[in-house]
Amino acid sequence: MAASRRISFLCAAGALIAAALLFGGGSGDGAVAWIGGAALVVALVACGLAFWGLLPLPGLGREGIAFALLGGGFAVWTGLTVVWSVLPDRSWDYFNRGLAYFAFAVVGAFAGSVLSTRVGAWLLGGLVVVTCLWALAGKAVPALYEDYGRLARLRSPVGYWNALALVMVFGLPIALWAASSRRHSQFVRAGAVVGLYALLIALVLTYSRGGVLAAFVALAGWFALTRRRFESLAALVSGGVPAAVVCGIALLLPGIAQDGQSHSVRVHDGAWFALVFVLGAGAAFAAAWFLHYRPGPERERLLLRAAAGAAIACVLAGVIVVSASGNPLGGSASVGSGPSRLGESSLNNRWGWWKEAWHGFAGEPLGGTGAGSFEIVHRKFRDSAVDVLETHDLPLQFASETGIVGLALWVGAMGAALLGAWRALGRLDGDEREAALALGLVVPAFLVHGLLDYDWDFVALAGPLLFVIGFLLAAGREPVRVGRHYGWVAAVVLVAWAGLYSIAAPRIAAARVDDAYSHIERGQLGQAASSAKSAHSLNPLSIAALQAWASVEEDAGKLARARELYAQAVDLQPLNWASWYQLGLYDREVLGHCAVARRELIRARQLDPHNSQVLTALGMPCI
Repeated sequence: MAASRRISFLCAAGALIAAALLFGGGSGDGAVAWIGGAALVVALVACGLAFWGLLPLPGLGREGIAFALLGGGFAVWTGLTVVWSVLPDRSWDYFNRGLAYFAFAVVGAFAGSVLSTRVGAWLLGGLVVVTCLWALAGKAVPALYEDYGRLARLRSPVGYWNALALVMVFGLPIALWAASSRRHSQFVRAGAVVGLYALLIALVLTYSRGGVLAAFVALAGWFALTRRRFESLAALVSGGVPAAVVCGIALLLPGIAQDGQSHSVRVHDGAWFALVFVLGAGAAFAAAWFLHYRPGPERERLLLRAAAGAAIACVLAGVIVVSASGNPLGGSASVGSGPSRLGESSLNNRWGWWKEAWHGFAGEPLGGTGAGSFEIVHRKFRDSAVDVLETHDLPLQFASETGIVGLALWVGAMGAALLGAWRALGRLDGDEREAALALGLVVPAFLVHGLLDYDWDFVALAGPLLFVIGFLLAAGREPVRVGRHYGWVAAVVLVAWAGLYSIAAPRIAAARVDDAYSHIERGQLGQAASSAKSAHSLNPLSIAALQAWASVEEDAGKLARARELYAQAVDLQPLNWASWYQLGLYDREVLGHCAVARRELIRARQLDPHNSQVLTALGMPCI
């Protein structure tokens, strides 16, 4: 029975993490529906079996209970912000994200109660390396990812270079653990060095400065806390030196490193990159296999101090070089997408976005403007035509969107997660402790990177993070048998139904909106009306369904009813420029109400002063 539970949770956790990493679909909400829905099903089935008396509940301890209350409270609070949100449909989507991520934590806790930390580390580390190899394969074989011809920065399969860089960082401490563990065979340790080598190359090819910073944090944490510093240093050198050589060659190949390259150039340079990569992998494996130098204790300490000094010197040199390139708070200065960006200091528009988020927080300090609503705040306060959905800073994002209450809940949950990861090191020993350390460094790496990006929007990042948190909170603790409780089983069934409906409804509604416009194009107005009404019923918080419905009524000649629907969209989201813009266009181009339309378009311009569509509409004559 115990073996079957371990296999079941291993397979379920592996499937969920693999789906998140390989099929997460970037920052969109589509993947959250099916990956998050699957995580919710697994989590609630496990809870249901536990309350039916067939499974033990994970033992969590005080920090685990604190995380459950604070993390669950944060997810619920994001849902409550729908009530006052300036973008309620987006807030609903953000609540669904929180629900899905919390389900990952629950699955992680159940897995941590039955699996060893070594198994957990192999699971996550193996899937990160698979993700890494798939990303690099797109460079070697252009047919696997044609968009590299437009923009060369490594990003597949996660969809965003900075997010992929953080995934690679998740794997670095795990690779060092696998390469330094005395329980592993020589072949396994050498293979782990090759994995480390691949992770470093992929990290560099993302050109992600935030990823490099997170890597320094993860590596520093590993070397500060591991009991195998010299073995880890040897592994890092064995993998890092060939990786540096391969990266140097890759950056000289236009088809690998430069934007706007033709398919033929990418095929040619991809073949060379593949050859160099394989040769470098062989060199890393050979170095790990044949080099077994082990100095005495005094010399080992000397070498470690020298390595630490060299690392500090490299960091200081990098800081000096980056600082010399200009003021990082230098307004709206943009950074190029090529390798030279690694030496740039500009925050790449972030400083302006952070000030906009602060405006949002200052206006609504208690509850924020609504989860996921930064787009509205950004459009109102921006000083350029650059569009962005999030602040690129998680604490500021949650302060602006969920207020001081939401920020406090999230910070408290992350604090409990860090404490849980730290205490897991005290409960475990030997190789289990080292594996727990490798897993635990996922949390500070995510938090540091989150100061510069919008990592909560990626199931490929937040899913594995929450799984690791739940896993470590339960690792090394005795599971708890609770017996059969029919009331709790009924509650689990109710939560399952409500949660799955909440996750699915907005996605089905979006599909019905698309169906409505397709029916309009084919002249099938009855079916279009049915699809639009169904979409509005499923997602009454979205203006897209109302506008699709209004288009149907307009084509049917019911102009007054169409205007009512456009006005209803304005009432639903009065601070959204798009609702005013569509109403203004309708009043001007269909009804010919020029004065009214101009007032509506001016209101849209007030909400988004740099919107080219609105400015163009205002500049056109009304006939």
